[in-house]
Amino acid sequence: MDFRGPRSTVVSIEDCGSSDRSSIPLEGPPKFKNFFIQKKNVQNEQTFYYIRILVFEIMKVLLVDDNPDITDLLSKFLKAKGYDNVVTNDPRDGLNRIKNEKYDVIFLDIHMPEFSGLDIIQSLETEKILKDQKIVIFSAHNFTSSEIKELLMKDGIEACLKKPIQLNELLTVMVK
Repeated sequence: MDFRGPRSTVVSIEDCGSSDRSSIPLEGPPKFKNFFIQKKNVQNEQTFYYIRILVFEIMKVLLVDDNPDITDLLSKFLKAKGYDNVVTNDPRDGLNRIKNEKYDVIFLDIHMPEFSGLDIIQSLETEKILKDQKIVIFSAHNFTSSEIKELLMKDGIEACLKKPIQLNELLTVMVK
């Protein structure tokens, strides 16, 4: 078994007189966005085996922040916790990645020069794809409670975190 890639498979053969079992250590929050079982009947010579295949897909995270120090730190932390993540320090590149790829969670800095996280949200709203996202916004800017409430009312915006980000909060919002 190898759980280092974005997709891992475990195969077990039932009714073969084998009592081997494998356990998967899961520390902290779930790292798998998907867990499903495929069952197949396989014929080997004249014996039929019932095979259970477990497929795990690791959560894919996008980090969009103009500060490379922040994205490097968050990326290293997420990789150490077993998450697959992509980093961009260019908000326009972040918008293109959101439009063209599927992410399980997107961490988006709101205040970036020239093209902000709010511009990204507005663009996703205009194209009617914001609701299909799970975006966690963060900023060092002091939000008013009405600004936070307004952002969180939008489908696709899951949470708002204030910098400096507490890493345990980061994990908590990912699995909600």
